[in-house]
Amino acid sequence: MNIADLYHSRISNPLLNTSYPLHPEDWGQYQTSGTLGFDGEEDVSFYIHIPFCPHLCSYCEYTRMLLPTKELQQQYLDTLKTDILRFKAEHPHLTLKGFDIGGGTPTALNDDCFSTLLHLYDEATNGQTLATDFEPSIESTVGMLSTTKLEAIAQHGIRRVSLGLQSTSAPLLHEHRRREATTEELALVIDHAHDAGIKKVNIDLMYGLQHQTLESLMADLDVIQHVHPEQVTLYELRTNMTRQKPTHTADWLFEAYSLLFDRLTDLGYHAQFGQNTFSVSPNDQGLSSYLRHRMLQGGCYKGFGLSAQSMSHEGVAYNKGKNLNNIAPLLASNTFEGGHTYRLPPQELCSKYIAIAGYGGRFSLRHASVLLGRDAQEYFHSQITFCLQENLLSCSKNDTLSITPKGFRHHGAVFSLFYLP
Repeated sequence: MNIADLYHSRISNPLLNTSYPLHPEDWGQYQTSGTLGFDGEEDVSFYIHIPFCPHLCSYCEYTRMLLPTKELQQQYLDTLKTDILRFKAEHPHLTLKGFDIGGGTPTALNDDCFSTLLHLYDEATNGQTLATDFEPSIESTVGMLSTTKLEAIAQHGIRRVSLGLQSTSAPLLHEHRRREATTEELALVIDHAHDAGIKKVNIDLMYGLQHQTLESLMADLDVIQHVHPEQVTLYELRTNMTRQKPTHTADWLFEAYSLLFDRLTDLGYHAQFGQNTFSVSPNDQGLSSYLRHRMLQGGCYKGFGLSAQSMSHEGVAYNKGKNLNNIAPLLASNTFEGGHTYRLPPQELCSKYIAIAGYGGRFSLRHASVLLGRDAQEYFHSQITFCLQENLLSCSKNDTLSITPKGFRHHGAVFSLFYLP
Protein backbone atom coordinates (compact mmCIF):
# COMPACT_ATOMS: atom_id res chain seq x y z
CA MET A 1 0.00 0.00 0.00
CA ASN A 2 1.46 3.39 -0.96
CA ILE A 3 1.52 6.40 1.37
CA ALA A 4 -1.56 8.08 -0.13
CA ASP A 5 -3.64 4.90 0.18
CA LEU A 6 -2.38 4.35 3.72
CA TYR A 7 -3.36 7.87 4.74
CA HIS A 8 -6.84 7.63 3.26
CA SER A 9 -7.39 4.24 4.90
CA ARG A 10 -6.68 5.81 8.29
CA ILE A 11 -8.55 9.11 8.30
CA SER A 12 -11.69 7.51 9.76
CA ASN A 13 -9.86 5.53 12.46
CA PRO A 14 -10.58 7.14 15.87
CA LEU A 15 -7.91 4.99 17.54
CA LEU A 16 -5.09 6.88 15.85
CA ASN A 17 -4.01 9.79 18.05
CA THR A 18 -0.94 10.25 20.22
CA SER A 19 -1.09 6.69 21.63
CA TYR A 20 1.81 4.43 20.73
CA PRO A 21 1.74 1.52 20.60
CA LEU A 22 -2.01 1.16 20.23
CA HIS A 23 -1.93 -2.29 21.82
CA PRO A 24 0.64 -3.59 24.36
CA GLU A 25 0.99 -6.84 22.44
CA ASP A 26 2.41 -4.83 19.52
CA TRP A 27 5.64 -4.73 21.49
CA GLY A 28 5.47 -8.33 22.64
CA GLN A 29 8.53 -9.40 20.64
CA TYR A 30 10.64 -6.72 22.36
CA GLN A 31 9.70 -7.52 25.96
CA THR A 32 12.60 -8.53 28.15
CA SER A 33 13.44 -9.14 31.78
CA GLY A 34 15.22 -6.69 34.03
CA THR A 35 15.02 -2.93 34.34
CA LEU A 36 15.58 -0.35 31.65
CA GLY A 37 19.19 0.78 31.31
CA PHE A 38 20.30 4.42 31.27
CA ASP A 39 24.02 3.79 30.72
CA GLY A 40 25.50 6.28 28.31
CA GLU A 41 22.77 8.86 28.88
CA GLU A 42 23.84 12.38 29.75
CA ASP A 43 20.46 14.08 30.28
CA VAL A 44 17.29 12.81 31.91
CA SER A 45 14.02 14.13 33.29
CA PHE A 46 12.30 12.74 36.38
CA TYR A 47 8.61 12.06 36.86
CA ILE A 48 6.91 11.03 40.11
CA HIS A 49 3.46 9.48 39.87
CA ILE A 50 1.08 9.89 42.82
CA PRO A 51 -2.00 7.83 41.86
CA PHE A 52 -4.33 8.98 44.64
CA CYS A 53 -7.52 10.98 44.08
CA PRO A 54 -10.48 11.98 46.27
CA HIS A 55 -12.78 10.74 43.48
CA LEU A 56 -12.26 8.92 40.17
CA CYS A 57 -13.22 10.87 37.04
CA SER A 58 -14.54 8.71 34.21
CA TYR A 59 -12.52 10.51 31.53
CA CYS A 60 -9.13 9.90 33.18
CA GLU A 61 -6.84 7.50 31.32
CA TYR A 62 -4.10 7.31 33.95
CA THR A 63 -3.50 4.83 36.75
CA ARG A 64 -5.31 6.21 39.80
CA MET A 65 -7.21 5.03 42.84
CA LEU A 66 -9.16 6.49 45.74
CA LEU A 67 -7.02 8.17 48.37
CA PRO A 68 -5.98 5.48 50.89
CA THR A 69 -5.18 5.77 54.58
CA LYS A 70 -2.34 7.95 55.81
CA GLU A 71 -0.39 4.79 56.61
CA LEU A 72 -0.60 3.52 53.02
CA GLN A 73 0.23 6.99 51.66
CA GLN A 74 3.39 6.96 53.77
CA GLN A 75 4.32 3.44 52.66
CA TYR A 76 3.86 4.53 49.04
CA LEU A 77 6.25 7.45 49.57
CA ASP A 78 8.76 5.18 51.33
CA THR A 79 8.76 2.90 48.30
CA LEU A 80 9.23 5.89 46.00
CA LYS A 81 12.22 6.98 48.07
CA THR A 82 13.84 3.55 47.81
CA ASP A 83 13.53 3.54 44.01
CA ILE A 84 14.72 7.13 43.60
CA LEU A 85 17.79 6.75 45.80
CA ARG A 86 18.72 3.48 44.09
CA PHE A 87 18.50 5.08 40.65
CA LYS A 88 20.55 8.08 41.76
CA ALA A 89 23.25 5.80 43.20
CA GLU A 90 23.43 3.86 39.92
CA HIS A 91 23.48 7.02 37.75
CA PRO A 92 25.22 9.79 39.71
CA HIS A 93 26.33 12.00 36.82
CA LEU A 94 23.17 12.78 34.85
CA THR A 95 22.03 16.33 34.14
CA LEU A 96 18.44 16.81 35.25
CA LYS A 97 16.46 18.56 32.52
CA GLY A 98 13.03 18.53 34.14
CA PHE A 99 10.94 17.19 37.00
CA ASP A 100 7.16 16.75 37.06
CA ILE A 101 5.02 15.42 39.90
CA GLY A 102 1.72 14.16 38.57
CA GLY A 103 -1.06 11.71 39.12
CA GLY A 104 -3.67 11.26 40.25
CA THR A 105 -3.74 14.32 42.44
CA PRO A 106 -0.44 14.73 44.32
CA THR A 107 -1.84 17.53 46.49
CA ALA A 108 -4.60 15.22 47.75
CA LEU A 109 -2.05 13.64 50.10
CA ASN A 110 -2.45 14.16 53.82
CA ASP A 111 -0.60 17.32 54.93
CA ASP A 112 2.19 15.35 56.59
CA CYS A 113 2.57 13.04 53.61
CA PHE A 114 2.55 15.98 51.21
CA SER A 115 5.40 17.50 53.19
CA THR A 116 7.22 14.16 52.87
CA LEU A 117 6.67 14.23 49.10
CA LEU A 118 8.25 17.67 48.81
CA HIS A 119 11.25 16.59 50.89
CA LEU A 120 11.52 13.56 48.60
CA TYR A 121 11.66 15.97 45.67
CA ASP A 122 14.54 17.71 47.46
CA GLU A 123 16.36 14.40 47.90
CA ALA A 124 15.82 13.50 44.25
CA THR A 125 17.36 16.76 43.04
CA ASN A 126 20.04 17.11 45.71
CA GLY A 127 23.52 16.82 44.22
CA GLN A 128 22.18 16.65 40.66
CA THR A 129 23.39 18.96 37.91
CA LEU A 130 20.37 21.01 36.87
CA ALA A 131 19.91 22.26 33.32
CA THR A 132 19.80 26.02 32.85
CA ASP A 133 16.11 25.84 31.87
CA PHE A 134 15.18 23.38 34.65
CA GLU A 135 11.59 24.13 35.67
CA PRO A 136 9.86 21.63 37.97
CA SER A 137 6.07 21.37 37.99
CA ILE A 138 3.33 19.74 40.06
CA GLU A 139 -0.26 18.83 39.18
CA SER A 140 -3.30 19.63 41.29
CA THR A 141 -6.96 20.55 41.25
CA VAL A 142 -8.58 23.67 42.67
CA GLY A 143 -10.22 21.86 45.59
CA MET A 144 -7.01 20.10 46.63
CA LEU A 145 -4.69 23.11 46.82
CA SER A 146 -4.65 24.97 50.11
CA THR A 147 -2.65 28.13 50.74
CA THR A 148 -0.40 26.12 53.04
CA LYS A 149 0.39 23.62 50.30
CA LEU A 150 0.99 26.39 47.77
CA GLU A 151 3.47 28.05 50.09
CA ALA A 152 5.23 24.73 50.70
CA ILE A 153 5.44 24.06 46.95
CA ALA A 154 7.10 27.43 46.39
CA GLN A 155 9.44 27.01 49.36
CA HIS A 156 10.80 23.82 47.81
CA GLY A 157 11.58 25.62 44.55
CA ILE A 158 8.69 24.41 42.40
CA ARG A 159 7.56 27.38 40.35
CA ARG A 160 4.89 25.86 38.09
CA VAL A 161 1.51 24.42 39.08
CA SER A 162 -0.84 22.72 36.61
CA LEU A 163 -4.53 22.74 37.52
CA GLY A 164 -6.79 20.07 36.05
CA LEU A 165 -9.93 22.11 35.43
CA GLN A 166 -11.07 20.19 32.29
CA SER A 167 -14.41 22.02 32.05
CA THR A 168 -16.40 24.73 33.81
CA SER A 169 -19.76 23.06 33.11
CA ALA A 170 -21.15 21.67 36.36
CA PRO A 171 -23.61 19.23 34.68
CA LEU A 172 -20.86 17.95 32.38
CA LEU A 173 -18.42 17.45 35.25
CA HIS A 174 -21.00 15.77 37.48
CA GLU A 175 -21.75 13.35 34.65
CA HIS A 176 -18.05 12.40 34.69
CA ARG A 177 -17.93 12.14 38.51
CA ARG A 178 -16.06 15.40 38.96
CA ARG A 179 -16.70 18.38 41.25
CA GLU A 180 -16.75 21.74 39.50
CA ALA A 181 -14.70 24.77 40.56
CA THR A 182 -16.28 28.21 40.47
CA THR A 183 -14.58 31.10 38.72
CA GLU A 184 -14.09 32.77 42.09
CA GLU A 185 -12.39 29.68 43.56
CA LEU A 186 -10.12 29.36 40.55
CA ALA A 187 -9.16 33.04 40.61
CA LEU A 188 -8.41 32.84 44.33
CA VAL A 189 -6.13 29.81 43.94
CA ILE A 190 -4.21 31.50 41.11
CA ASP A 191 -3.82 34.68 43.20
CA HIS A 192 -2.57 32.66 46.18
CA ALA A 193 -0.15 30.78 43.91
CA HIS A 194 1.32 34.03 42.64
CA ASP A 195 1.49 35.46 46.14
CA ALA A 196 3.42 32.37 47.26
CA GLY A 197 6.01 32.91 44.54
CA ILE A 198 4.76 30.45 41.91
CA LYS A 199 5.42 32.12 38.58
CA LYS A 200 3.41 29.94 36.22
CA VAL A 201 -0.05 28.46 36.57
CA ASN A 202 -1.32 26.18 33.81
CA ILE A 203 -4.97 25.23 33.36
CA ASP A 204 -5.94 21.99 31.60
CA LEU A 205 -9.06 21.97 29.44
CA MET A 206 -10.55 18.95 27.65
CA TYR A 207 -12.63 18.74 24.50
CA GLY A 208 -14.44 15.70 23.16
CA LEU A 209 -16.18 14.82 26.43
CA GLN A 210 -19.54 13.13 26.10
CA HIS A 211 -22.36 15.68 25.79
CA GLN A 212 -19.89 18.56 25.57
CA THR A 213 -21.01 21.42 23.35
CA LEU A 214 -19.30 24.30 21.60
CA GLU A 215 -21.32 26.61 23.84
CA SER A 216 -19.82 25.02 26.96
CA LEU A 217 -16.33 25.48 25.47
CA MET A 218 -17.09 29.17 24.98
CA ALA A 219 -18.04 29.35 28.66
CA ASP A 220 -14.69 27.72 29.52
CA LEU A 221 -12.91 30.41 27.50
CA ASP A 222 -14.82 33.16 29.30
CA VAL A 223 -13.39 31.81 32.57
CA ILE A 224 -9.88 31.67 31.08
CA GLN A 225 -10.24 35.31 30.05
CA HIS A 226 -11.28 36.23 33.59
CA VAL A 227 -8.53 34.39 35.51
CA HIS A 228 -5.88 34.61 32.75
CA PRO A 229 -3.36 31.90 33.78
CA GLU A 230 0.13 31.96 32.30
CA GLN A 231 -0.48 28.74 30.36
CA VAL A 232 -3.41 26.70 29.01
CA THR A 233 -3.21 23.09 27.82
CA LEU A 234 -5.88 21.48 25.62
CA TYR A 235 -6.49 17.75 25.71
CA GLU A 236 -8.60 15.92 23.16
CA LEU A 237 -10.28 12.97 24.88
CA ARG A 238 -8.52 9.80 23.77
CA THR A 239 -11.48 7.43 23.87
CA ASN A 240 -9.34 4.39 23.12
CA MET A 241 -7.44 5.02 26.38
CA THR A 242 -10.62 5.15 28.46
CA ARG A 243 -12.37 2.30 26.63
CA GLN A 244 -15.19 4.60 25.58
CA LYS A 245 -16.84 4.87 22.21
CA PRO A 246 -16.20 8.14 20.37
CA THR A 247 -19.10 10.52 20.94
CA HIS A 248 -17.97 13.31 18.60
CA THR A 249 -17.06 13.26 14.92
CA ALA A 250 -13.65 14.29 13.61
CA ASP A 251 -15.32 17.39 12.15
CA TRP A 252 -16.72 18.39 15.58
CA LEU A 253 -13.35 17.87 17.24
CA PHE A 254 -11.68 19.99 14.57
CA GLU A 255 -14.27 22.73 15.03
CA ALA A 256 -13.85 22.58 18.82
CA TYR A 257 -10.07 22.88 18.65
CA SER A 258 -10.30 25.68 16.05
CA LEU A 259 -12.66 27.62 18.31
CA LEU A 260 -10.36 27.17 21.30
CA PHE A 261 -7.27 28.09 19.30
CA ASP A 262 -8.79 31.23 17.79
CA ARG A 263 -10.12 32.53 21.10
CA LEU A 264 -6.96 31.75 23.08
CA THR A 265 -4.74 33.48 20.54
CA ASP A 266 -7.15 36.44 20.58
CA LEU A 267 -6.61 36.54 24.36
CA GLY A 268 -2.87 36.90 23.84
CA TYR A 269 -1.70 33.29 24.15
CA HIS A 270 1.01 32.02 21.83
CA ALA A 271 0.83 28.71 19.92
CA GLN A 272 1.00 27.24 16.44
CA PHE A 273 -2.20 25.76 15.05
CA GLY A 274 -2.28 22.09 16.04
CA GLN A 275 -0.27 22.66 19.23
CA ASN A 276 -2.05 21.76 22.46
CA THR A 277 -0.10 24.11 24.75
CA PHE A 278 -0.59 27.86 24.93
CA SER A 279 1.46 30.45 26.80
CA VAL A 280 1.40 34.19 27.42
CA SER A 281 5.17 33.96 26.88
CA PRO A 282 6.36 33.25 23.33
CA ASN A 283 9.44 31.49 24.71
CA ASP A 284 8.36 28.59 26.95
CA GLN A 285 5.99 26.68 24.60
CA GLY A 286 3.45 26.43 27.47
CA LEU A 287 5.34 23.44 28.89
CA SER A 288 7.31 22.46 31.96
CA SER A 289 10.94 21.64 31.21
CA TYR A 290 10.13 17.93 31.72
CA LEU A 291 7.63 18.07 28.87
CA ARG A 292 9.86 20.27 26.71
CA HIS A 293 12.64 17.70 27.07
CA ARG A 294 10.33 14.74 26.47
CA MET A 295 7.95 16.05 23.80
CA LEU A 296 10.04 18.46 21.79
CA GLN A 297 13.49 16.91 22.05
CA GLY A 298 12.79 13.18 22.36
CA GLY A 299 14.77 13.20 25.59
CA CYS A 300 15.09 10.36 28.09
CA TYR A 301 12.95 10.30 31.20
CA LYS A 302 12.72 8.16 34.32
CA GLY A 303 9.36 7.55 35.95
CA PHE A 304 8.97 6.67 39.63
CA GLY A 305 5.80 5.28 41.17
CA LEU A 306 2.90 3.08 40.25
CA SER A 307 2.87 2.18 36.51
CA ALA A 308 5.13 5.16 35.70
CA GLN A 309 6.73 5.12 32.24
CA SER A 310 10.43 5.52 31.48
CA MET A 311 12.30 5.88 28.20
CA SER A 312 16.00 5.72 27.35
CA HIS A 313 17.91 4.93 24.17
CA GLU A 314 17.55 1.26 25.14
CA GLY A 315 13.75 1.27 25.07
CA VAL A 316 10.67 1.89 27.19
CA ALA A 317 9.61 0.51 30.56
CA TYR A 318 6.46 0.62 32.67
CA ASN A 319 6.55 0.15 36.43
CA LYS A 320 4.36 -2.37 38.19
CA GLY A 321 0.79 -1.56 39.09
CA LYS A 322 -1.09 -0.74 35.90
CA ASN A 323 -4.85 -0.63 36.71
CA LEU A 324 -4.14 -1.84 40.24
CA ASN A 325 -6.83 -1.11 42.83
CA ASN A 326 -5.15 -2.42 45.97
CA ILE A 327 -1.58 -1.28 46.49
CA ALA A 328 -0.94 -2.97 49.85
CA PRO A 329 0.51 -6.22 48.39
CA LEU A 330 2.70 -4.27 45.98
CA LEU A 331 4.11 -2.07 48.72
CA ALA A 332 5.34 -5.15 50.53
CA SER A 333 7.92 -5.65 47.76
CA ASN A 334 9.36 -2.18 48.50
CA THR A 335 9.77 -1.28 44.82
CA PHE A 336 7.70 -0.28 41.82
CA GLU A 337 10.37 -1.53 39.41
CA GLY A 338 9.98 -4.82 37.61
CA GLY A 339 6.90 -4.19 35.50
CA HIS A 340 7.30 -4.46 31.73
CA THR A 341 10.52 -3.57 29.94
CA TYR A 342 10.84 -3.35 26.17
CA ARG A 343 14.23 -3.12 24.46
CA LEU A 344 13.26 -1.35 21.28
CA PRO A 345 14.94 -1.03 17.90
CA PRO A 346 15.68 2.52 16.70
CA GLN A 347 12.59 2.70 14.49
CA GLU A 348 10.28 1.95 17.42
CA LEU A 349 11.99 4.52 19.64
CA CYS A 350 11.49 7.07 16.88
CA SER A 351 7.82 6.12 16.55
CA LYS A 352 7.32 6.60 20.27
CA TYR A 353 8.93 10.05 20.11
CA ILE A 354 6.80 11.13 17.14
CA ALA A 355 3.62 10.00 18.91
CA ILE A 356 4.53 11.99 22.04
CA ALA A 357 5.58 15.01 19.96
CA GLY A 358 2.20 14.84 18.24
CA TYR A 359 0.73 16.51 21.33
CA GLY A 360 2.59 19.62 20.24
CA GLY A 361 1.60 19.28 16.60
CA ARG A 362 5.14 18.89 15.31
CA PHE A 363 8.31 16.84 15.53
CA SER A 364 11.98 17.47 14.82
CA LEU A 365 13.67 15.59 12.02
CA ARG A 366 16.97 16.26 13.77
CA HIS A 367 15.84 14.53 16.98
CA ALA A 368 14.23 11.75 14.95
CA SER A 369 17.57 11.21 13.20
CA VAL A 370 19.33 10.81 16.57
CA LEU A 371 16.87 8.11 17.61
CA LEU A 372 16.96 6.37 14.24
CA GLY A 373 20.72 6.49 13.96
CA ARG A 374 20.33 7.67 10.38
CA ASP A 375 18.99 10.64 8.41
CA ALA A 376 15.25 10.86 9.15
CA GLN A 377 14.62 13.05 6.11
CA GLU A 378 15.94 10.29 3.89
CA TYR A 379 14.27 7.50 5.90
CA PHE A 380 10.86 9.20 5.74
CA HIS A 381 11.28 10.62 2.23
CA SER A 382 8.02 9.17 0.88
CA GLN A 383 5.97 10.26 3.90
CA ILE A 384 7.45 13.77 3.92
CA THR A 385 6.95 14.24 0.17
CA PHE A 386 3.31 13.16 0.36
CA CYS A 387 2.49 15.28 3.42
CA LEU A 388 4.13 18.40 1.95
CA GLN A 389 2.46 17.95 -1.42
CA GLU A 390 -0.95 17.47 0.21
CA ASN A 391 -0.39 20.40 2.61
CA LEU A 392 -0.79 18.11 5.64
CA LEU A 393 2.56 19.20 7.10
CA SER A 394 4.86 22.15 6.65
CA CYS A 395 8.63 22.11 7.14
CA SER A 396 10.48 24.95 8.85
CA LYS A 397 14.10 25.98 8.32
CA ASN A 398 15.21 24.03 11.40
CA ASP A 399 13.81 20.79 9.91
CA THR A 400 10.73 20.66 12.10
CA LEU A 401 7.63 19.14 10.55
CA SER A 402 4.48 20.92 11.78
CA ILE A 403 0.86 19.93 11.27
CA THR A 404 -1.19 22.26 9.06
CA PRO A 405 -4.88 23.08 9.64
CA LYS A 406 -5.74 20.64 6.85
CA GLY A 407 -3.56 17.94 8.42
CA PHE A 408 -4.85 18.55 11.92
CA ARG A 409 -8.37 17.52 10.91
CA HIS A 410 -6.98 13.97 10.77
CA HIS A 411 -3.78 14.41 12.78
CA GLY A 412 -3.72 10.78 13.93
CA ALA A 413 -3.65 9.56 10.35
CA VAL A 414 -0.88 12.04 9.47
CA PHE A 415 1.49 11.31 12.35
CA SER A 416 0.91 7.55 12.16
CA LEU A 417 2.41 7.58 8.66
CA PHE A 418 5.76 8.01 10.40
CA TYR A 419 5.31 5.08 12.78
CA LEU A 420 6.97 1.80 12.02
CA PRO A 421 4.37 -0.24 10.04
